[in-house]
Amino acid sequence: MLIELNDIEARVLGSLAEKSLTTREQYPLTFNALLNACNQKTSREPVMTLDAGTLGKAVTTLIEKGLVERQQTPGDRAPKFRHYIYKLLDATDPKLVGLITVLLLRGPQTPGEIKGRADRLCEFGSTAEVEGVLLELCARSPDPLTARLPRQTGQKETRYRHLFSGGAPAAPAEPAAVVPRPAEPAAAAPSPADRLTRLEKRVEALETLVKNLEERRTER
Repeated sequence: MLIELNDIEARVLGSLAEKSLTTREQYPLTFNALLNACNQKTSREPVMTLDAGTLGKAVTTLIEKGLVERQQTPGDRAPKFRHYIYKLLDATDPKLVGLITVLLLRGPQTPGEIKGRADRLCEFGSTAEVEGVLLELCARSPDPLTARLPRQTGQKETRYRHLFSGGAPAAPAEPAAVVPRPAEPAAAAPSPADRLTRLEKRVEALETLVKNLEERRTER
């Protein structure tokens, strides 16, 4: 069963995981450093303005869930905080940690956005590899970690979200009947080259998914 996180807990855990990879010399983080990381205006969506009391409550609940540890060693002037995101994911794969960290910090994103934003946290060879991992997480049993969102009007790419803050969204309702309008010229069909490119990307993503599943089966 997945550990549930509210939006603030997701921001705290994602910030700790991010800083452990990008500023290793400053990790674990002091309370003030963690507050600044949660409230920073870059690489965060939405931008938050947490106060010390709100952050303190979130840290306390994360400690109770076993996802954060408060530690203070001799010589430290202030306690510091360390994440255990691996317990949330039940895995230590750096690619999985990087991917979920980006989703925790920035919400639903396309595979291309995730790849670009996760490059400083882990290394993906291609956008297709990212989508392969996402598809694997969508199919994970018994508890999927991600979900594929219905494509919205005007969007060309599919977005994915993590499922630690609620289940997958319901499928969009069927559109209501409308009065027929005069026919408009049909949109031009995709060219054969475009269709081939899309097909190649989908095949590459599926091949990556199969490869990851085979590697996990071998490890067991």
